[in-house]
Amino acid sequence: MRTRRLKAHPDASSGFYHCMSRVVDRQFIFGEIEKEHFARLMRQYARFCGIQILTFCLMGNHFHLLIEVPKRPESPPNDPELLQRISAIYPPATVEQLRRQLTDTSLLSIQKDALRQRFWQRMGDLSQYLKELKQRFSQWHNLRQGRRGTLWEERFKSVLIGAEGSTLSTIAAYIDLNPVRAGLVVDPARYRWSGYGQAMAGRPEALSGYQALAAVRDSLSLNPAQALKHYRAGLFDYAERRGVFSSTPPCNNTSSKPEASARRPQKPLRNPGLVSQLLHRISYFTDGAVIGSRSFVESIALHHQHWLQRKRQASPHPVSNLETPSLFSLRPARVLVARG
Repeated sequence: MRTRRLKAHPDASSGFYHCMSRVVDRQFIFGEIEKEHFARLMRQYARFCGIQILTFCLMGNHFHLLIEVPKRPESPPNDPELLQRISAIYPPATVEQLRRQLTDTSLLSIQKDALRQRFWQRMGDLSQYLKELKQRFSQWHNLRQGRRGTLWEERFKSVLIGAEGSTLSTIAAYIDLNPVRAGLVVDPARYRWSGYGQAMAGRPEALSGYQALAAVRDSLSLNPAQALKHYRAGLFDYAERRGVFSSTPPCNNTSSKPEASARRPQKPLRNPGLVSQLLHRISYFTDGAVIGSRSFVESIALHHQHWLQRKRQASPHPVSNLETPSLFSLRPARVLVARG
């Protein structure tokens, strides 16, 4: 029986999620063409669904997304906005046909509402977004490769992230550092299939993710370039000054040969700090179910207690081995180790 996903409290204005999914049998199917196509679909479906990609990273056999999902309104947006969002994934002819139907005076209001609801029910939901994104990429890849069958290992993993303090920026840095952990690059800015790499290259949609991150974390209204600078000053500038990116870091033991082949000889890091700790795999961030402050984890556990099927309220567990002592997880380390 599938475990129901833990989602943000209904009263929250937004929910933040770290999502990850792997290719079946962990095959390395993501080359440059595949990564470019997936990134394009990822952005298109985000615009359609009305969600915000804060950052992402596409690797050889899996992907990571840090997503903001705003609270879903009770009714669809107005028709111009609805059509604009639909145009993100549908061709102009389809959008124009729908526009004519919505302005057709011969159609009853109930018929027009049914048209709106057909698209609206697919918007504003995390699970629906990942489902459509993965399905659409699978169809494209299978047709291109002449293959059949499932492409993905399982349902995507999602961890609900608290927005207090430095939690979101810590998770963002962990995602941005994936290619460094795998030994593909020394500097995360040089990896083009990540939010950080694209933002450093000046890509507007990637920059907007860090702008949203600054707004959530520090309530700062910054332009995109200022927001990226603010993010770097808090984490990566600190690491660069201490030589964290001057050599290839220790790599995750699960790295497969195609990605590990790009590694350089390993040298010891100087004065590691938080970023160098994030260069190691942290199971809490992909399997912890909920990550945030103690009060945030407790509130989510209480809200979902009937789903968790526990007699007592779950206790938050400190995320160990980090310089940030205020991070807690819903799942304990022993469960994460057991799950591998």
